[in-house]
Amino acid sequence: MARTMMTIVLLCFAARASAAQNAGAITGIIADTSGGRIAGARIVLRSTARRYETISDKQGAFALLDIEPGAYGIDATAAGFSPVSGRQVTVTAGTPTQIVLSLARASASGLATLGSVTVNGTSALSRASAPTTEINPQALAAQGVIQLSDILAQQMAVTMVHQSGGAPGLPQSAALRGPDPSETIVDIDGHQVNNENTGDFELELLDPAEFAGVQIVYGVGPSSLAGADSEGGAINFRTIEPTRDAHGLVRASFGSFDTAGETIEATGTDQRIGYAMLYRRFTTQGQVNDFPITVATPGPGMPAQTGIVGSDLTGTITLAKLRYSLANNAGFIEASFRDTAAIRDLSAPLSAPDNANDTAPYAPFTAVNAPGAEALTAAPAYGLDIQLPLGRIGADGLAPSTLTLRHLTNISNQSVANISPTLNPYLLNDSDRVDDEVAQFERAPQGHSNGTLAFVADYRFERLTAPDAFAPGPPTQYDIERWIVGRYTWNPSEYLHYTAAAYYSSFSTFGNSFDPRFAIVWAPANSVVRASIGTGFRAPLLTELAFNPALQAERSVNEEIGFEHRFGAGAYATRGVLNAYHTLVNNAGFMTVAANGQLTFLGNIGPSVYQGFDIQADQPISSSAALHAAWSVNSACPKVNPVTVNPAAPPQIPGEQFVGIPLHKAQLALARQAPPLGLSYTLTGTYESASNELNSGQYVLVDATIGMTFARTDISLRGANLTDQFDHKFTFVGDGVPYPVPGGTTTPTDAYALQGRTLGVTVTERF
Repeated sequence: MARTMMTIVLLCFAARASAAQNAGAITGIIADTSGGRIAGARIVLRSTARRYETISDKQGAFALLDIEPGAYGIDATAAGFSPVSGRQVTVTAGTPTQIVLSLARASASGLATLGSVTVNGTSALSRASAPTTEINPQALAAQGVIQLSDILAQQMAVTMVHQSGGAPGLPQSAALRGPDPSETIVDIDGHQVNNENTGDFELELLDPAEFAGVQIVYGVGPSSLAGADSEGGAINFRTIEPTRDAHGLVRASFGSFDTAGETIEATGTDQRIGYAMLYRRFTTQGQVNDFPITVATPGPGMPAQTGIVGSDLTGTITLAKLRYSLANNAGFIEASFRDTAAIRDLSAPLSAPDNANDTAPYAPFTAVNAPGAEALTAAPAYGLDIQLPLGRIGADGLAPSTLTLRHLTNISNQSVANISPTLNPYLLNDSDRVDDEVAQFERAPQGHSNGTLAFVADYRFERLTAPDAFAPGPPTQYDIERWIVGRYTWNPSEYLHYTAAAYYSSFSTFGNSFDPRFAIVWAPANSVVRASIGTGFRAPLLTELAFNPALQAERSVNEEIGFEHRFGAGAYATRGVLNAYHTLVNNAGFMTVAANGQLTFLGNIGPSVYQGFDIQADQPISSSAALHAAWSVNSACPKVNPVTVNPAAPPQIPGEQFVGIPLHKAQLALARQAPPLGLSYTLTGTYESASNELNSGQYVLVDATIGMTFARTDISLRGANLTDQFDHKFTFVGDGVPYPVPGGTTTPTDAYALQGRTLGVTVTERF
């Protein structure tokens, strides 16, 4: 009997040891977007058959042991933070899976689910109904990145549109999956900031230090709670929020072209009062400084007339938030203020040499010159947000439903000097005030329900004063926009997810629109498959209607499929992503501008097609380093010759890529994110094919950073445009890649310059 009992005990120990060898484990940390660890967060791992749950410790660390290998959905919640869900991780036997969860501080931003999940140095598979990209601006600021537009330009299917040139200081805006930035929604803290002058938002002066996160949502998938007035997607910028614990930093940077930046930031919470304060100042003399040019040659024997041009820029960012927490951090009342003010010398960026081969001092700039051209801008914004928990608050500090009320008054003023009003619609004397009121309700799954319900209503009133743009009509015009969206997400199992949304919009510029959207996501082991269909529109602008009162709204239908897969069974398996889309744009708007900047045609030209795909692969090298590769095809072209629809339109070749948008884009990057102490680095090469936004031939931009973290000090060295691409300092008129038109002829384009090779050092001291 004793021998039998001993045999049973030995068999039990052997079975347990065998099970342990065949089981998996997860270890990780959970932190907010500023790097502060989150204690008491609930992490749930679930499949159809199993569920594992744990709570993070005081250092934000957590572990889940003895996990059956397989694919799981992962959720993370914490009082005072936006939850993370819709991510998929794979647990393998043997080597523990290392996960980093990043939660955004609870905010009023309502574009889509916030936060990120990183598995062994690469992003987890996403079960969202639309492809999304998350960018960490705070990490970029520590690396010495000055302009967020530089990082946006590296993203697949994103085109940074340069209206007057590529030099720093000139307007830049982003177009997702198409040629027109006005077809892309831009949100800041959940408020749409597209204006009624140009239809988009100038990104030139956005500094990463101001933001806690940037989220790109591609296409018209129903995961986005932004309005339906988009055809390529939406970009959401989230400013820094109060943190649970006190944090602060002082950052100084300096580099090429007498560039310098200083940042002071403090966030924290005292009792129930949270705060976030930031002051940022940035100066640069630019690549062209006190440069003499010849602006006129009066005649034989007469002295040439000269001028001085430059490209210096001074910008100041101020941000302040005060938050009063309600009901144990389940809700809050927050007042905010932010302002971006800048003085930009645009005399060099707006000047062009007569001869592209002669850019020496005193070279002839007689045809295009702008000595004394400058722009002064100020954009104060005042916000008030209230988030209220509805229903009984659970033990985890979360309520079953939330109601969020948001108000923003945004005032943008611009004053220009010595700039022709016909030169560029972005460089006008104007004043734009927007009052935006938003109400948002969200209900999480309850009991046996697997459904999530959300409603958003938005009322937006804009008053635009732009005498030059509206001439000869009234200098001030008004726009009222109303829209409401209802979205329901149903998860009948861990592997099947449905999302349906309906948008009703009423715009004073064109009327009403109803836009339904639907998506299905299937998530078998190691894979995610998504498909969606939906409609959208692009409303006419106030300035466009001043030129052509008969202009109609664009209408679009978008279909998209996506596939994500984890190749291999090891801890460092490759993650692959494929997204493909097709968008038919009816009543597409089209604009042509003469060489002198004068608008010559604006009207509807019939159907256009935007279609393409992107392929991405992430290969972890270690728990903190990975190799990233991506390639995208972004096709945008008219479906028919516009003159067959509108005889006044300029002729176009059906199927010919629109000017200024590269057909091919690719990237190869190596990155290591530093642990609490140690070395970090990035090396990124970005390729664009010909006929790109610079109207130039194909090129590769190379950027690199290397940094070290010592206790509370970060030191980083950054190099940008290391290959010195298109470092010709000025716009070359008519020297760009010619654009084909019917009849075998071409239309000339202007070749834009990029700022040359730059090096910079950034030192951050945290306290």
